[in-house]
Amino acid sequence: MFETITLTTILLISFFFWQNQRLGLTAAVPKDPKNRVEFYCSECLISLKGLLPKATVLELNPKMLRFTPSGSQVAHQLSVQEGKLLLRQGEASPKSVTFLGDEGSLSFEKMSDSGLAVTVEAKTAEASHRVALRLEVVYA
Repeated sequence: MFETITLTTILLISFFFWQNQRLGLTAAVPKDPKNRVEFYCSECLISLKGLLPKATVLELNPKMLRFTPSGSQVAHQLSVQEGKLLLRQGEASPKSVTFLGDEGSLSFEKMSDSGLAVTVEAKTAEASHRVALRLEVVYA
């Protein structure tokens, strides 16, 4: 009887481990395409909310933003290349902040004298997700 319970327990644990791996329930990035692009958008928004509030915007065009973060003197630049959100600090080489999918994009728009609208689109071959964010900034 003890062997049967032990064997059953081991089989159940193995089955649940296999299901977890197959479905990606504990994966860092979701396996489901719709959830994956939503995750990409969420990660991008978290990064933008950490960088842009109360920043001084130096240059703005739809695909690129040059700014000085609040409390800093060094100019930063945000742009997207090949689905990666890139941040360049001063003259340093750009570093990847987050990924938006192979076809992901980011667009910036001046909303008012103190408002900046950022539209984030995470896009892969299987799914896409778009979100927008409005932040308070200072224009130089």
